[in-house]
Amino acid sequence: MSIMKTLNRMGAALKYAQDARKTTRMRNGLPSDNQLDICWPVMPTAKHLSSDTSGPI
Repeated sequence: MSIMKTLNRMGAALKYAQDARKTTRMRNGLPSDNQLDICWPVMPTAKHLSSDTSGPI
C-alpha cells in the first residue's frame, strides 16, 4: 500500500472520529428535557446520582 493511501485512510478515520465527537457535544448541549425526549443517556451529575451510598463511586 502506498504512503498516500495510508495517509488518506488516516485522514478519513480522523474525520469520522471528529464528526462523532461533534454530534456527541451537540447532543450534550441540549436541555435535559430534550435529551430525555430523544432517549439520550443521562450523564451522571450531582442531581442525577443514585442515592445508594453503600459503596464507592
